[in-house]
Amino acid sequence: MQETLFTDLATRLRPRLMSLARGILHDDEEAADAVQDALVSLWRMGDRVQQATEAERLAMRITRNVSLNKQKRRSFVVAALNNMSSDTVRPLTARQDNPHENMERQEMERQVNDAIAALPKNQQTVILMHHMDGLSYQQIAAIQGSTESAVRMTASRAKANLMNSLKQPKQEAS
Repeated sequence: MQETLFTDLATRLRPRLMSLARGILHDDEEAADAVQDALVSLWRMGDRVQQATEAERLAMRITRNVSLNKQKRRSFVVAALNNMSSDTVRPLTARQDNPHENMERQEMERQVNDAIAALPKNQQTVILMHHMDGLSYQQIAAIQGSTESAVRMTASRAKANLMNSLKQPKQEAS
């Protein structure tokens, strides 16, 4: 695909792609990330996409798939992050759940705590500021003297690292 064709196509399709991604993700920042990822994927396909109509259909499909993948990842990470406090792990509530549920919750909190502790310091900071303090990426960028896109990239890397850490089975000490 030629650069001019791609640029025109991306400019024309971006609002539709944003609408699709926003409908799935319900978050403008995540939707913008999904659209950007989809357009990068489309660009990388290069000469395999010849016609604009084919590229449009493909862009919509890629955006949908990227958005659904982000939604799955986000729900997994958010569930884990919701169990944390500013001290990284929220103390167990005083509810009288059954002991098995308490043990599972404690184990999940320990795993999240370990995964966050293993992150590089800048990723820890961004994750805690965004998810625990409720700051936007723009606010974090202002605090850190950075750009919003740099903060988004750091958050994205942190979430990916957390997901990888939490998905890996832990080896038991024998």
